[in-house]
Amino acid sequence: MQIVAFIVLWLTVAGVQAGPTSVTRHQLWFNHAERALAKGDREKFQAWVTKLGDYPLVPYLHYRYYLKYPDAVDEINRYLERYAATRYVKPVRIRLLEHLARQESWRDYLWYYRDLGKTELHCHYAWALYRQGRVKQAWRETQRLWLVGRSQPKACDRIFKVWKESGHLTTELVWRRFELALENNKSNLAKYLANSMNNEERKRALFWLKVHHHPKKYLCATWPAAFQGDGEIFADGLRQLARQDREAALQLWEQDANRFKLTPEQISQIQRFIGLRLAWRHDPRAWDWLSAVSKPFRDPEVTAWRVRVALREEHWSRALNAIEDMPAIERRDAQWRYWRARALEEMYGTETARPEFVEVAENMDFYGFLAADRLQGDYRIAHDPITVSEQTVQELEKSLTFRAIREFIALDRYWDARREWWYLLKYADREKLLAAAVLARRMGWPQMAIFAVAKAEHWNDLDIRFPVRFLDQVRNYAKTRNVDPAYIFGIIRRESAFDEHANSPVGARGLMQLMPYTARKVARQLRERLRTVKALEDSATNVRYGTAYFSSLLEKFDGHFVLATAAYNAGPHRVDRWLPTRFMPADIWIETIPFRETRRYVRAVLAYAMIYQKRLGQPSRRLSAYTTPIPGVKRRSGKANMHICRSSS
Repeated sequence: MQIVAFIVLWLTVAGVQAGPTSVTRHQLWFNHAERALAKGDREKFQAWVTKLGDYPLVPYLHYRYYLKYPDAVDEINRYLERYAATRYVKPVRIRLLEHLARQESWRDYLWYYRDLGKTELHCHYAWALYRQGRVKQAWRETQRLWLVGRSQPKACDRIFKVWKESGHLTTELVWRRFELALENNKSNLAKYLANSMNNEERKRALFWLKVHHHPKKYLCATWPAAFQGDGEIFADGLRQLARQDREAALQLWEQDANRFKLTPEQISQIQRFIGLRLAWRHDPRAWDWLSAVSKPFRDPEVTAWRVRVALREEHWSRALNAIEDMPAIERRDAQWRYWRARALEEMYGTETARPEFVEVAENMDFYGFLAADRLQGDYRIAHDPITVSEQTVQELEKSLTFRAIREFIALDRYWDARREWWYLLKYADREKLLAAAVLARRMGWPQMAIFAVAKAEHWNDLDIRFPVRFLDQVRNYAKTRNVDPAYIFGIIRRESAFDEHANSPVGARGLMQLMPYTARKVARQLRERLRTVKALEDSATNVRYGTAYFSSLLEKFDGHFVLATAAYNAGPHRVDRWLPTRFMPADIWIETIPFRETRRYVRAVLAYAMIYQKRLGQPSRRLSAYTTPIPGVKRRSGKANMHICRSSS
């Protein structure tokens, strides 16, 4: 046995704090087994695994082994049955199916196949059905594979070939995929499909591609006689033009829409497409466009943005009517009940709106706090701890998955522990979710506790949902920057849920999710040097830089918390674009932020700050103090567009 250079592991994973723990012999044997597998020594690997017995990470070792050696089909079959409730089954099954496909063992392939969301395996499945004589089923699966707006992997080529040769690829199916390809902007696929058509169909498809790529040029040109009045091509070209030149698209619709054969659905799709883009740019013309969408084709985004367009213009009767036009299930949401009350208040006075405000104010969220401010009443911030039997907690603690989580943490394997947690939360019922929240809190892993109670839809356990961690650091750096520490806690809670190791897909790091570029800029301002991006996973560094950055945004936006918060999420350049041309109530400005993510972010941070004031026991500052009116800015008026299809000479 090799001599291990360390005897003690200090657990500092995702905020999980524990005292020093001696390395157990099973942990040493686990390390030896991993080394043997890495070297390809299967005999030694099996020997170490045998010594490990029922050690919780044995299934993990087998998983790694079968990924490397998928030829042990009988062993893998027993493994899949025994560990069906673990996260390892899916990748092992994928690896086995890939192996069986290479071996062309189609009977076994069908036996082991499950729909695992992997297209290449689906292609092999269709081929296996065909080879095993289940032809009708094979054709059904092949058609499913065909009708997508993207290129499929090479594994699909052979089943597509025999399917076409059997006469199942109709002109209609080619056109449906052509349209899907254009919707996904997959021009090469669309061109390939066009070239596979007969002569007349190909001419139409190639002309459609020209309109798609150069909408302004071809929408203004005289169309070939065969395509004049073609509503499908016109509708696609107009949508493409709206992406490039909104005003040109509006003009062309006014001028030329009547020349084309458009179905009610196509008309509504165009109105929706252009109307939403006008709404996102705060153009008041959006109201007419969105209102023109036929009710059968109004989705939740259209109904919501009709309200928001009316709010942005402070046209309260329109806003009220738009809310009343919503389906009942949407209208019942606290968000729209708040705006209904606001409209009633503006139109008829506070007393008329009071009953609605009173109901909304019962909620412990952004709209509940706004409603309480309208009534000058107390916030409903009440602690309701979760209740779950200790027996359920102990049963979960003894489960293989949870024992594996503890071992990964002991081995300082943060990402493996995290993957186990996510798998546990994904498939647990409500009681197990509550038990998981209790265990995560006991372990000092707040992020997983927060996600567990959220999935269980238990919203009022303040100790779990709004933990107070890194208190000294937050208070010290907030005081240095003259920022309310409750507000910094609100940002941390929204950004990372107190996970020091949080790493977003775009590269933001740590508690306050700082981008490396931003962190380096802050470091220079502080006359420091950020030596490595990894340093942003240090809580003190991250909170200090994040607080300094937020303070700089407050300074840029003249102390306006709403604008600074939106800028922290979306960037100050976007917030500059979203500023109104006149003073505007902050609740309206927040509601009409074009980015869904930023709207939700600002609402959450403001609400969390109110809750953290209570958690910190500090004097309460009402939400209205943070949501002062948004100042207006002057903008240059753009030049009026000339008739786009008319020569400027």
